[in-house]
Amino acid sequence: MEADKPTTMICTLLAIDNTTGFSYRVCSVCEQTLPDNPSSLCKFYSLNAFKTRLPRTKRLFRLLMSIASDTKVLNVICFDRAAKVLFGCSADEFFDFAKFC
Repeated sequence: MEADKPTTMICTLLAIDNTTGFSYRVCSVCEQTLPDNPSSLCKFYSLNAFKTRLPRTKRLFRLLMSIASDTKVLNVICFDRAAKVLFGCSADEFFDFAKFC
């Protein structure tokens, strides 16, 4: 397999690691990663908070997965765009759903 050419493979999802958490918090304006402290804001939002009524934070998916092809098993990180396709919802919606289960 050449490194310069993209390859399409059919894979099977074996496992999703939940020990590290499935999401992380970001600023809803600039998507800068934020610490878990709910009162923390990014510098952009802190300076411009009076101009916008957007929610302060949102969650994005970050999943550690094990997938298998016909020849090997790979550990991969699945980020927000691909994870939304797999789950069919945003990380915020999934987090709210998981709280009630």
